[in-house]
Amino acid sequence: MLTREARERDEFATPASQPGLRVVQITADDSRDSENVYMDCNSWTPDSKRFAFWRRASADGSRKGGLWLCDTEDGFAVRPILEYEGEAAGIEEFRKTRECFCGAGLAPDGRHVYEIRRRGGTLELFRIGLADGERVLVCTAPAPLTVRGCLTLSSDSRHLLFGAWLGDGRTEGAPWGAYIFDLEGGTWRTIEFGNGFRNMHCQYSKNPAAPYDVSLIGSDGRLSDGSWLTPPDGSWRWQNMPPPFPRGEGALTAHHVVRDDGTDWRMVPLGDGGDIVSGGHNGFLGDGDRLFCAVYDVRGGRWRSPVFEAAPVALPGGRENPEYWRGQHAAGVPQPVDLSRKLARADSCHLACDLSGRHFVSDTDGYVEGKYSFLWIATRIESADEDPWLKAAYLLLTRSSYKGQPSHAHPLLSPDARFVVFQSDFSGRPQVHVAYDFEWP
Repeated sequence: MLTREARERDEFATPASQPGLRVVQITADDSRDSENVYMDCNSWTPDSKRFAFWRRASADGSRKGGLWLCDTEDGFAVRPILEYEGEAAGIEEFRKTRECFCGAGLAPDGRHVYEIRRRGGTLELFRIGLADGERVLVCTAPAPLTVRGCLTLSSDSRHLLFGAWLGDGRTEGAPWGAYIFDLEGGTWRTIEFGNGFRNMHCQYSKNPAAPYDVSLIGSDGRLSDGSWLTPPDGSWRWQNMPPPFPRGEGALTAHHVVRDDGTDWRMVPLGDGGDIVSGGHNGFLGDGDRLFCAVYDVRGGRWRSPVFEAAPVALPGGRENPEYWRGQHAAGVPQPVDLSRKLARADSCHLACDLSGRHFVSDTDGYVEGKYSFLWIATRIESADEDPWLKAAYLLLTRSSYKGQPSHAHPLLSPDARFVVFQSDFSGRPQVHVAYDFEWP
């Protein structure tokens, strides 16, 4: 069912915005929240004409949650691809129910959406055609004790990764890991990450030479008091964290790249476990093998959030090498490049780039005072005389509260860098917006 909710909005442009900037609010249902697909996961068709987004169920249950599609060439018209009853299963919700929707993802080839549901002790993976809506069961697998949200698909649309707790509910130090589904063969397997990978932020590389490389974030799992970051039942441990949380051990400061068969672990020198700490928002630089990340830098008693770029490296001894977990301090590791070193102030939170790796969009940190967070865009400049750097420009004011995930801006770029998608609750509820007709710096 196609609906037309789009409306022009001028509240997000300010005197610092470009004169030709246009912003369209594509969702206007004030009975429920709408929000972007998270930055770790594909949301665009390869031609940059359509993108997927989420709608949550209404409070009275009269309108279902689901994954929707927006057509940028048809007046930003929207339609549901799939819908589900109740709420999607997060970590705690999954453990409380035996029947639930677990997640869905748009394949990078733009032909299908893949959906996972739990029925009793089984996960069911379905393929849904965008053109005809045909729904086909691809594979089933035993359900884990709990799951870790977002689905990410390889750039060739052949593999799907789904984060999960691999413990048995009794064993100390059990690992987080992932289910890997072969979408053509209809098979599955699991790989292990470790106890400290609960907030893994997995995403597949877009590099055609390494389509099954996966970036993820995690630690060795042991906290400063010797306890495990994740308890045996796989629950979400945030309370009563021993020092030095939220910095240092167990604070998810180590970045990794691993092949989706569980081999070829590499360390990415982003965050040093001390005064430079990963914020968890990172990605592959376009379709190459380097990564970028926004980090928190509190050296000298001042707060900054710069954007770094680095290449993953294999250390002798792999993860058994004590220096593996020390990020930038690991011996012989090339230092990351501060892409934001020429900005008046380094302030990045959620960020994304286009397929070329040349164009970026980011919000500024809004966790303290969301209403002041704005979006900025940047072009990555390469020069024979120095390391690459970001030439930045102001885009718009999000006017969002940042009270909960749906009201974080979570900006995204279309593959061709023409559209910026972001969310804001300025109109009363979180809604999805598109900015376009701007020039890159």
